[in-house]
This record gives sequence, structure tokens and C-alpha cells, in this order.
Amino acid sequence: MRLRRSMPRMTWTRQVSRRRTCSWCAEILITAADLLHVRNPAAQVQVTEVQLYDPLGPLRAGALDLQLTELPIDEPDVTVGPVVFSAPRALIVPVGHPFAERASVSLEDCAAEPMITVGGGAVPAYWYEHHYPSATPSGRVVPRGPVATYWHEILPLVSSGKGVSPTCLWAAPYFAHPGIVYVPFDDAPPIEYGILWPTARDTPAVRAFADIIRQAAARRTDRSTGQ
Repeated sequence: MRLRRSMPRMTWTRQVSRRRTCSWCAEILITAADLLHVRNPAAQVQVTEVQLYDPLGPLRAGALDLQLTELPIDEPDVTVGPVVFSAPRALIVPVGHPFAERASVSLEDCAAEPMITVGGGAVPAYWYEHHYPSATPSGRVVPRGPVATYWHEILPLVSSGKGVSPTCLWAAPYFAHPGIVYVPFDDAPPIEYGILWPTARDTPAVRAFADIIRQAAARRTDRSTGQ
């Protein structure tokens, strides 16, 4: 998202992003841009996308100023703001699979099928393990399935019976597919989303817009929970 905002004694241009498949993140950023525009009609905001195989590359290259993405992120050159919202996890399974008939699955069920993942050399190992665990809580090995370059490639792989894949439950209405089912986890912690920015470019303006993003996220979360 590119943001141009004029304030007394302050003019700033910002590029803010969300991860490629996170449409709900895009909605939050667009809402934040609208809130900013109400407060300052001169503000201009542009949303861009970051591919999962290089989740921090554009931020580090200076192409972005803020990023809304899944945590954890623990990098010495990246500042991580507080968690702005969280969402339940689900397992994507093929239609006709025994799991597809269940109301929920557990983390132990991940050991029953190959796990399809999104890979890339730039993905931090701790992030990868957090979202695509190599073992269940009891220590059972989670077999590895195909590795996709882009998240959208996972859906046809699952529907073709190549394995299963964990994701955010909120993806279900955004990425419906006739050959897959999103089954909620009943014991997995929620996915936490936070705002990132380069530590070297930490400014009051960046933190001000991060606060607006948090306000927009609260509105979206309230709608999701029916409040």
C-alpha cells in the first residue's frame, strides 16, 4: 500500500502490503486507508502484495514501509508491532476424504496425510515450522507432500489427493473450490497477524498509520464475531 499523507510540518509517502492470499488483510488495509482519508483528504493509499516465498524481501528492499502479515516474525532488522487480530485455523482436505465429513480435526490428524506446503529459501525456518509443523504435539512425524511456490497452487494439489494443508479458516469464503473442504481445527492456536516495518525506518508517521490499521482490524474482527 502506498500512502501519501500531508500533515503540519510532515509529509510522508508509504508503501504498505499484505500477503498475497490474505484477502481479509487487504480489506483491513483498505478500511485503514479510508479512515486516513477521512482524517486527511490529501492522503493517498496504494495496496500491494507480497508473495509467501519471499515474505520480507520487499520490506527489506525499501519497496514497502509497513506490512500486515502472519506472525511469528523475529528478525533483528524488522520491528513487529502488537498482534492486531487473530483468526482460527483450518485444514484443507479433498472432498470425499474422511476428514471432510468431520466437524473438526486435531493437530494429531496432520500425521495421517502428507502436508502440502508453500516453500521458498527466503521463508524463515521458524515461521515455516510454526505454520507447517514437522511433528504433531505428541511427536508423531508429519509427512511432507508437494511444495508449492504460490499458495493458490495448493488448492488443486489438495483436490487431486496429493495431501492436505493447514490455513486460516477465513480463507474458505474467499477461496472456495469444488474439490476441497476447509475443516476447522479444534485444538490449534489461532493465527496471529501483526504489522511489520523496517527498524531503520521507524518514524512517528509509520506508527501513526499502524495505529489506524489496528483500528480497522478491530472493526473487521467485530464483524467476524458478530459483535
